[in-house]
Amino acid sequence: MQKRGKLIISRHQESEWNKKGLWTGLRDRRLTELGFKESEEVGILIEDLKIDYAFASMQVRSIETLSCMLNVCKKYEVPTEHAAALNERDYGDYTAKNKWEMEQILGTEEYDKLRRGWDYPVPNGETLKMVYERVVPYFLDKILVKINEGQNVLVVAHGNSLRALIKYLENISDDDIVYTEMPFGVVILYDLDEKGHMLSKEVRESNRAKDKNTKNERPQIIASIGPASIKHAVLKAMINNGMDVVRLNFSWGDLNTRMDTISIVRKMEQEIGIHIPFIIDLPGPRVQAKTGHTYDHDLTSAITEHDKEFIKFGIEHGVNYFAVSFVGTAADILECKKIIEHLGGKQKVIAKIERQIALDNLDSIVEVADAVMVARGDLGNEVPLEQIPFIQENIIKVAKIYNKPAIVATQMLFSMVEHNEPTRAEVTDVDTAILQGADVVMLSDETTIGKYPIEAVAIMDKIITEASKHMSPDVKLNLL
Repeated sequence: MQKRGKLIISRHQESEWNKKGLWTGLRDRRLTELGFKESEEVGILIEDLKIDYAFASMQVRSIETLSCMLNVCKKYEVPTEHAAALNERDYGDYTAKNKWEMEQILGTEEYDKLRRGWDYPVPNGETLKMVYERVVPYFLDKILVKINEGQNVLVVAHGNSLRALIKYLENISDDDIVYTEMPFGVVILYDLDEKGHMLSKEVRESNRAKDKNTKNERPQIIASIGPASIKHAVLKAMINNGMDVVRLNFSWGDLNTRMDTISIVRKMEQEIGIHIPFIIDLPGPRVQAKTGHTYDHDLTSAITEHDKEFIKFGIEHGVNYFAVSFVGTAADILECKKIIEHLGGKQKVIAKIERQIALDNLDSIVEVADAVMVARGDLGNEVPLEQIPFIQENIIKVAKIYNKPAIVATQMLFSMVEHNEPTRAEVTDVDTAILQGADVVMLSDETTIGKYPIEAVAIMDKIITEASKHMSPDVKLNLL
């Protein structure tokens, strides 16, 4: 039996209108100077592959990208075919309009439906469904035939024509295709069955595309998972937009839901080819109060019997970290480590600093912990609010002394629970944490119950990427 070839897909790189944020659609616009550089960078990603045939759309930005990709890796004689079926989505009356201005005019909900929806009408233009109905037949008739003959085929097209193709290849539902993105700077290699459905895939990123996810160059993002983010497609989109670590808050919810979350993320790890660490945030001696919750002030240990059950659960399900709430002394951390060791685990322990006594014993706590969290919510109930920025800075400094990761948490982009963008003050707050030397920043309500969990992660990633450019070169990141 003849071995089938591979399908390799890549999006055209930055065009003149991509740079301006304009819907390009069927308009022909050339690559920018950066777009040509990006095209050469993605071309290098395929230099180890034999390319037997190539396809591009009829649009110049696709043709230029393909030409650069083939030329940079000296694949000069690859037969190439151009097809209108692979063209970008026709944006009709919205062509040449600024995307972000249109969001303000239409409202976020309407805009999201227009931009990402499966069958949402575009005045005098195409829905994604209509794009699918021209792309997939062409793929089956022209491209898949060559793959089934054993040829490796490269396809360079557009964000929406490739989204339509990916929907078919990966059997993505109409509802979930909204969360699928074909980013710049990436090539995807598919092994397919004879009908063109995915058997396996490999994602390759250019160095430029990797920059935001390079562990040694940027602080990490922890995203807490809850009702707003438990869906497979949402979690996948959060990972693709910069989420590095998953937090499960064991103060709320049930074990079945938590097992489902772990299962979904582990499955995506295999799909995407990356590892996502898990944190179980132990509730500790938490008690309800009129104003929300507090802790049992008569506690003798930060580790409760419920915590011990949750530690056992976490070890059984292969989580990576336990965060101990309401730590008072180093003894609380050592007790947690002893329990983990007794149960046969090797998980690391994060000390949550949210009590005055923890501040008094900060050095000894950080010395024995594997990481430290500035838990600003409960900490704000213990100390004057105006002192918190300076306490945060000091905790980070102490963490640096002991080479331990410092996590800043609570209300970092809190307005995004209800709104699709943060306040200027929140952006400044995240910037401040990064410039103080925070290794990790954490989203809580923003991604557990908020309306915009994906956007919250994406914006957090943008903020820390920009803030990282202004970090002192002497700052060493200690990451989870």
